[in-house]
Parts: sequence; structure tokens; C-alpha cells
Amino acid sequence: MFANVATDIENRQNPLTKWWHSRDFLQKRILRFCFSMLVMVLCFPLYYLGIFGSVEGPLHPARIGQHLAGLGVTRSHCMILFLTFLIISVSWNWIFNLVSLLIGSRLTCKRSLFKEGHLCGAAVVRHKVMDPKTGQKSICYVCAKGHKRPDAYFHPVRKGTFSHSIWLVSLVFCAIVFFMS
Repeated sequence: MFANVATDIENRQNPLTKWWHSRDFLQKRILRFCFSMLVMVLCFPLYYLGIFGSVEGPLHPARIGQHLAGLGVTRSHCMILFLTFLIISVSWNWIFNLVSLLIGSRLTCKRSLFKEGHLCGAAVVRHKVMDPKTGQKSICYVCAKGHKRPDAYFHPVRKGTFSHSIWLVSLVFCAIVFFMS
């Protein structure tokens, strides 16, 4: 039983994780050192351009602020920008899932196959049919294998780590603009 769980966990890992775990200790240390050097090489030009605020340069925060103020950008503009990013990053998958559900995409057949012990899972097409008993239109889902059912399973899109990071960064910037300026 426990051997099946271990192989199940190994099979669910993405290829990058499998590759990383196949390296020995020394290889991992060398790769981490190389990544650190790469980040340092990328940060040196930004440092000398002044983006971190300790060196005068064209990207110094005060200079960027003066340039934006010269263009007429106010605190309200910044707040609207970051609130817009926050709202979009929080609600993009809700809107996508609602539109997908309304047009009938991302639906699969729910017919259980008793021989194999699982659901059919084939893609379905939504049809409006006239119910002979009531005389009203009803929805029927027909899968690629020919199963006809009154219901189908919807596969929603869920946010991942990157999406959650984007809305958290937007929230932090909203708080910075609101409380710090």
C-alpha cells in the first residue's frame, strides 16, 4: 500500500522537480551558485541606474516621481492603476469560468462506466431539445461517445501560485500608495 503511495507521489511531480531531485548535493550547490551569480549580474546595472535608491541615476525613485509628477500623474492615478490590477488579478478566472460555462466549453460527460469504475470524461456538446412530456425546451449534453445526459461536469480554471502572487503584489502596492503617500 505504501509503495503505491510513493510511486503515486513520484508520478505527480513535474519534470523540473524530477530533474532537480535527480541531482546530487554538489550539483545542486553549483546550480544555486550560478543562479545567484546570474541575479547579481542582472542587478548590477539596475543598481548603477539608481533603481534601489542609493545611487543617483535615471531610475532613482525620486527622479521617477518627479518625472511622473511632471506628466500630471497623481496619487489617485496610481491608486486607480493598482486597484485595477488588483481587481483584474482577483477576478480573471471567475470571469473566464463564467463565460466558459455560458458558452458550454470545458464540459465533460458524467456518465459512470460500471465496467471500469470511473466516469466517461469525454467532451460534450450542449443541445437544446424539446421535451415531449412537458413541451418545454431543455438542455441535453451529448458526448463524443454518444452518451446523452441532462447534466455535465464543468472543469473550472483555478488560480495558481503566479496568479496569487500578482494579486498580492497589487494589494501591497495599493496599501503603499494609500498609507505611505
